[in-house]
Parts: sequence; C-alpha cells; structure tokens
Amino acid sequence: MADRAVIEAAPRTVLGKKVKRLRRVGRLPANVFGRGIASTAVEVDAREFGHTIKSAGLRHMYELRVAGESSARYVIIRGLSRAGGTGDPIHVDFLQVDPERPITANVPLKVVGEAPAVKDLAGKLQQFIETVSIRCKPLAIPEAVEADAGALKSFTSTITIGNITPPPGVELLNDPSLVVASVEPPRVLVPGRP
Repeated sequence: MADRAVIEAAPRTVLGKKVKRLRRVGRLPANVFGRGIASTAVEVDAREFGHTIKSAGLRHMYELRVAGESSARYVIIRGLSRAGGTGDPIHVDFLQVDPERPITANVPLKVVGEAPAVKDLAGKLQQFIETVSIRCKPLAIPEAVEADAGALKSFTSTITIGNITPPPGVELLNDPSLVVASVEPPRVLVPGRP
C-alpha cells in the first residue's frame, strides 16, 4: 500500500461570500463532513492542493492535517467546484471516513502481463473497462486492480470480472460476467482492396 498523500489545512473563519478574499490570496475554501461529525470549515493552499490532486488523483484517499488538531483525518474528495465548471478549483468538500468501516470506491483497472494471443498470434489487446467498483476499508483501497493478460491464449478467450483476483480485503462489486479484455485477430489485407 502506497503512502497516503497529505493535504495541509487550517481552520477557516471566513464564511459566505467573503471567501472571495481567501481565493485572491491563494487559499481554497473547503468543508469537511462525515458520518457522526459536525461539518468543519477549513482552508487549504490552492497551489499545493492543485499539485497534490494532479499527482495522486481525485479518487485517492488523503490525510488531511488540520492545524491545531492532534491527528490527521482520512478524507476523500466528495465534491470539487471549479470556476466556470472546468477552471481552477474554487471550493472542495472532503468526506471524512472511518478507517474501520468499509466504503465503496472506483479504482483504475489495469491489464498486466503479456497475452499469448498478442505475442504468438499477432492479435491486438482490447480493454473494455477502465475502472472497477470495489468495497473495502478506506486504508486498503488499492491504487489499481490488476487483471492478468496471461489468460488470453486465443481470440475466443476473455477476461471477466469473475476471473480477477482482487487484493486481500477488497471485494469487486461489478457483475462477474462483465468482460474486461479480449484479443482481436489481426486484420488481413486482401490484394486489390484498399
């Protein structure tokens, strides 16, 4: 399991429309909420936040360290508002999770290894889904779930969700019959046709 990305935060006293002042000085207003806890207004450095989410990704779980608190909070990004819908972040909502209570998440799916049908039969690997839904404890969320391409021995072979062995403590929630990958036969050029 990789180290958790850290976001440093400070308690926020500026609320409502006055948060525009925070943004002008490079601070990003945020709220932290969760099951059984009161919503907390915080602020983070906008530039550092941008760097952190670019390197770790939006679906990552973060350690939120709020100044003045003795321990870090484990959070995921539940909402991110951007200027004009696609511009710079203007507000973020963090969902604080209980490390001992399982949650659902979407993680990338990677087909790893070499498919014999690609290597020996000159086929082309086709991956049909990019993410999978999982259920596990927050600290056990993997960076990705891997599917072994070694099972693709012919053009009729497929890998389904049911063929994937998830990491320990992780349950796959997608339909087991969902096809993840297969190998397409090479195209044959017929002389005289473009």
